[in-house]
Amino acid sequence: MNNVSRIKTLYAYEDGDTITPRMGVQIAAGHGLQQFYDAQTHVVTNTDFGTYPATLFPQPYSGKEGFVVVPAVGGQWYLNNISDNSGILDANGAVKSAYSSMFEVTTVTMNGKTFPGLVIKSNLVTPQNNVATDIYIYYAGTYAGKQFVCEQMIPVQTVVGNAYKLLVSVAGANGTGDEVLSDDQDWIQYTAMLQMMSTGTTISDAVITFEHFGSNGWEAVTHQAGVVEVNSANHTLKLYDAAVDGTELYRAKAVYLGKTYYETMNPTDEHDPYYIVDGCSIAGDTVQRGETVSFNPKVYKRRNGVGEEDADVTASEGWTFTYTLVSQRTGDTITAINQTGITFETLTQYGGISVRIQASKA
Repeated sequence: MNNVSRIKTLYAYEDGDTITPRMGVQIAAGHGLQQFYDAQTHVVTNTDFGTYPATLFPQPYSGKEGFVVVPAVGGQWYLNNISDNSGILDANGAVKSAYSSMFEVTTVTMNGKTFPGLVIKSNLVTPQNNVATDIYIYYAGTYAGKQFVCEQMIPVQTVVGNAYKLLVSVAGANGTGDEVLSDDQDWIQYTAMLQMMSTGTTISDAVITFEHFGSNGWEAVTHQAGVVEVNSANHTLKLYDAAVDGTELYRAKAVYLGKTYYETMNPTDEHDPYYIVDGCSIAGDTVQRGETVSFNPKVYKRRNGVGEEDADVTASEGWTFTYTLVSQRTGDTITAINQTGITFETLTQYGGISVRIQASKA
């Protein structure tokens, strides 16, 4: 039985290809992008970008090519506002003076490819600016003439006293921090930790487990040596290529003092010879009032092998498609509607919907 899956996320859809724009993040283990402002002590806690700088880099995934592709030269970074055409970089690709205290440009090499990078080298939230809303950093670029925008949210939360956040770091067989299984990376490992926001202290007695988003929604991950390996003592999840069909959703779950915390992971396997074009009736992920979303998925095979250009790719026949819908608000599987009933009203009701498309062929 052949299986391949796709998660409907923000992407640019055009000319028989899907570009899934994701942002890669490199930061020291045990630290995340979250910025917490303690309203009592007036201190930004958890991650100090001055001590633990974070590097962002675009990771656009081409369904047709079957791997993460390198953007064309000339992409632009934006802080919060992408609509005013005022980016972080000047015409020569250097950081503008207005942003020089916060960012610097770099490159990141992964899986034999070099990507443009942006280093966050100072805190974006300070006692002086007291930013109360989440911060967004965008990378706008192109690949093969197709435009895409990668987005990274830096959550900003005001806390008083004890509050907690689940953090997940990723490490790969090739020593990098991306979530892509490839010829030179045959496993990726996630490490989860629950931290107290006000101090950055790891909560050692939190109960942490892992789940996979499958045909029945979120299901507990079962340890399988050489496929999916769970180490409960170290709070790690190790995935090999057999555990990932195309693109998948996994999440860490932490339970502490009667409350539950989640963090989602999105691994990709570049070994798969097949990929899904989901045929979604909208190009982005925003549904307007009066619209009804429809899907017309097709499976394609990379005729000459992963990554080789083939302008005459044709659909592979004989596949059966199944859909699973999950509420973004609760994480529960939705059974009241199916993939033909996604409208503005249902998205409002469920706080957004994740659609998992799985194609199967005997």
